[in-house]
Amino acid sequence: MIRTNSCGVCGTDLEILRGSITAGFTRYPLVPGHEWTGVVEEAGKNVKNLKAGDRVSVEGYLDCGICAHCRAGEKNLCETHEQLGMTHNGGFAEYVAAPARSCHLVADHVTLEEAVMVEPASTVVRSIERARIKKGVKAAIIGCGPMGQIAARVLSTYSPAAILGVDLSEMQRSMAERAGMTQFTTNLDPEELRQMSGWEGWDVVVNCGAGSKPVELAFAVARRGATVILIGGSSHGQTLSIPANRISMGDMEVVGVCGYSSESWTRTLRLLETGELKFEDLITHRVPLAEFGRAIQLVGSKSEPMGKVMITYQ
Repeated sequence: MIRTNSCGVCGTDLEILRGSITAGFTRYPLVPGHEWTGVVEEAGKNVKNLKAGDRVSVEGYLDCGICAHCRAGEKNLCETHEQLGMTHNGGFAEYVAAPARSCHLVADHVTLEEAVMVEPASTVVRSIERARIKKGVKAAIIGCGPMGQIAARVLSTYSPAAILGVDLSEMQRSMAERAGMTQFTTNLDPEELRQMSGWEGWDVVVNCGAGSKPVELAFAVARRGATVILIGGSSHGQTLSIPANRISMGDMEVVGVCGYSSESWTRTLRLLETGELKFEDLITHRVPLAEFGRAIQLVGSKSEPMGKVMITYQ
């Protein structure tokens, strides 16, 4: 049993609370919260790797271990899809029961608030590692919310020549610059965005926006031979409208990502512990649990520069 210390709030939580999350990915009644950290209150009698008082970062997937995907090491695609904060009570509860195998010890010099960011960041780390990013690339990030800001920080570890941030809101400029984006625009014209690359388009395009339009824009601004990384999700039933030959004749590589792996979680935690990734300043709002409604309103309104909104319990 783990006593919750901090829990992040994101767009997925809003969708869960609204009851509009994709069918099969959640189950009610439910206490949400899939980005969280805590302190072990009590360990099971057969648990050897944890003890009371340990500070932990916790994976959410409750994989069955027996389906074809789990046997292939793809627990993020487990056929049963059981997950803390989505089908089982999560980090907005005072206590959470979690498998010991899902708990990762957090180094003493890393705050539990900053370690909350391992959950979303491990998805970004996994996607960018799969893309085999080369040093000196010019990258564009569509959507400069928390995921886009994390993507910029991860990309920065590859020494890119430039990172362009594209967002609908001018308010996100300061957050984008803080995350390491060297250019920022609210312009959505594909031709003008391509011109900003200084060539025929961007080497790497990372979509962190929601819906089909940002995905279509990602393909439109990528150069021939580019890699397009798709992190942002879309509502069930949405479709794309892109030229049929855009990918094949453009010799493009497309990296789709659905969540993290235990390996990417471990690597992200290590990057945080060594200081190669820093997330503390990405947390822009800290809201006590008693004001949970205000935290949800903040994320939904996007009325001010927004990084991560964090629920605190102390």
